[in-house]
Amino acid sequence: VCQLLGSPDILLTQSDGWCKAGHNDFGAQQNNDQRFHMDYGNHTFLHPTPWYEPENVAAIVYLADTEVTGGGTAVCYREGEDDELYQPPYINMPGQGGHWEFYNDRKHAEAYFEKNHPEIAKFRKKLYERQRIPIYKPGDVLLYRYDVWHRGTPVNIGHKRAVINIAWKKRDSFWHQNWNPGWGKWNYYGKTEKVITRLSPKQRAIIGIPKPGHPYWNEKNVEWFGARYPGINLEPYRQNLKTKDLRPSISRHL
Repeated sequence: VCQLLGSPDILLTQSDGWCKAGHNDFGAQQNNDQRFHMDYGNHTFLHPTPWYEPENVAAIVYLADTEVTGGGTAVCYREGEDDELYQPPYINMPGQGGHWEFYNDRKHAEAYFEKNHPEIAKFRKKLYERQRIPIYKPGDVLLYRYDVWHRGTPVNIGHKRAVINIAWKKRDSFWHQNWNPGWGKWNYYGKTEKVITRLSPKQRAIIGIPKPGHPYWNEKNVEWFGARYPGINLEPYRQNLKTKDLRPSISRHL
């Protein structure tokens, strides 16, 4: 992920597992048979940056064999600089920017565009013509970005397809929102605290704990960090500490 983003300084913005079951409900807002879309619309208030300046990476980890369950994620891959389907701005999708009505279901979304915006319907038809639906095996990972065309497809009746969705951003891209509630929300019950204790400094940094060497760390802050997480290895944070005077500074004017 760091290599894809061109930065060693990243933050986790999403991590959740969920299960999609096969059913026959194809209502307007159902995710059973999704319309083609990009994910940036409900992860940030901004438009994606240019292609070679990515700010986020997302992943779908498959826990089922989609050859059996169905429900594999369909993708429309970018085919070079001149790909007509990847020319920004990316607004030719339901609900984007207040321009178009939102429908999650494929048939409802495309019927809306065919009736009201035929030029966009023509554009979107090409997405479906170029879609690819790989067969995902347990443990397979689909890496993508918030500016990649993709959609969910139906799970076979009588089956369930489980996945884990994960996403990261460059640390300084504060305009990309957390999908999950703040990670600290799950403190107090011991489980999160045990995880924090076991993580490496690099892993802790991905969820927002400053890396060793960050200006936050001084002798007292390291000590208090250890008090909050008994048994944690504080040595990486103690190394190369610069002693700081924690007393309030007092300006004297003569």
